[in-house]
Amino acid sequence: MKYKINDTISINDIEWEIKEYRMGRGKEWIYTLSREDTDGSYTTMSLNERAMDGLVKTGALIGSVDEIQK
Repeated sequence: MKYKINDTISINDIEWEIKEYRMGRGKEWIYTLSREDTDGSYTTMSLNERAMDGLVKTGALIGSVDEIQK
């Protein structure tokens, strides 16, 4: 596990906070990221460690808006 709970990561200039990590499929770390929306609700997403590494290097999420919102 490289990233810790409460660490923040910027994705497309939006700050996300790591809220949870767990072992997925018995061999890879899965991180749950969360951010508060303007209406007070929260949006979450889960990423594996490889995706997190890519985000840290680029600071941007590569993918469609539809993929992010699912």
